[in-house]
Amino acid sequence: MSKKRGRMGNVGWLLIGLLVVGAGTAVWYGNRLIGQSTDRLLYPQHTQPSQTPSDFDLTAETVQFSADGVELAAWFVPPTAAANGATLIYVHGFGGNRGALLAQAAAMHEVGYGALLLDMRHHGESGDAASTWGYAEANDVIAAYNYLLTRPEVDASRIGLVGKSMGGAAVALAAAQLPDTAVLVLESTYSSFEENLPNIMPSIARGPGFLAPYVFDRMDAATTEPLTEIRTVETVAQLTMPLLLVHGDQDRLVPPAQGQAIFAAANEPKQLYTVPGAGHLDIFTIDPETFTAQMQAFLAEYLPLEN
Repeated sequence: MSKKRGRMGNVGWLLIGLLVVGAGTAVWYGNRLIGQSTDRLLYPQHTQPSQTPSDFDLTAETVQFSADGVELAAWFVPPTAAANGATLIYVHGFGGNRGALLAQAAAMHEVGYGALLLDMRHHGESGDAASTWGYAEANDVIAAYNYLLTRPEVDASRIGLVGKSMGGAAVALAAAQLPDTAVLVLESTYSSFEENLPNIMPSIARGPGFLAPYVFDRMDAATTEPLTEIRTVETVAQLTMPLLLVHGDQDRLVPPAQGQAIFAAANEPKQLYTVPGAGHLDIFTIDPETFTAQMQAFLAEYLPLEN
């Protein structure tokens, strides 16, 4: 009997040991996964445009300026005479580059609107700095705006901001510091970065959604910017310039409800364009003709070609 008890005791201790080792391994692996996900969200790989302005018969100038000591690259396409100096700043999403909204810019330039297409920090050919999902990037947008003020082709009172996803969060925050912004266009933009993080964890951070709170805390601790303040839904409530909000009704990365929340919080004048069948990346390409018509109609009302 005593030998049997001894064997049972040994088995018990073995099981406890295995549980301790298993728990320790799980903690180690979870911590490693959190760290890897955090790095992917803070330091995306630089990508380069698949198309250039010349592919759209646009004459563009490659320009540079800086924000927070970070060198930024951009394309500047002057407005035509018909636009009376009206120019739009186009800002891509996470992992993108200045070519991401080039087709949109070309469509708007056909009627005259100038364009400045920006590589945000740690994207494209711009300098390296942690990506803060809109907060510090607002300074990139402000630097782009200030650059346009130096161009004689541009009317300082006729500058608009167009941002997609993370770029939308950035231009909204920038607009709060640029009250003379003529118009604001938000495309596929999250209402709150913190609240949307579980949606982007699997595809962008390559981690399970339930780790989002831990990844967010790690990101927030790794940067000097308060990531909790990236709340576009609250930012737009401070703004008074005309707003066009565009969102795909099949967007899973940033669910349509977030776009609807931003629109509900925004002040008039505002317009909502929900793109049928579109996800996060194809709001323009799924139906470029209708998209162009919607954008041109909005601009015709609030940033008309003949001022």
